[in-house]
Amino acid sequence: YNGGSSYTPSNVYGGGIAGAALAQLGVHQDCTALVSNALASVGIYFHSSPAGYMSLGTIISASEAQPGDLLYYNDAGAGVPHIAVYVGNGQAVHGGYNGGNTVLTTAYLGSGPVFIRVN
Repeated sequence: YNGGSSYTPSNVYGGGIAGAALAQLGVHQDCTALVSNALASVGIYFHSSPAGYMSLGTIISASEAQPGDLLYYNDAGAGVPHIAVYVGNGQAVHGGYNGGNTVLTTAYLGSGPVFIRVN
């Protein structure tokens, strides 16, 4: 026991996933490429349709969200499913934004996100 001085986030991959997503800002790619690249940085090799990423974890509430959680949208405003990476403070990294850009913007788009804790 170390007196409680260490902290282990409940999302073991979170920092790596969030950092890898932020490192892709400005890259021209769709949302699934962004998320697959971010996951690969922590040794998770997975590519699917946006809804497929829900199989990688557990749905959590918005109040539990931490950087590195995935965000699934039935409709992020363009009428199609979407996946993104939450980076904290209500912000997320989105691929495929406005014609294929990777950007940092609000997590609260369209129908609103379903938060997924990768585990």
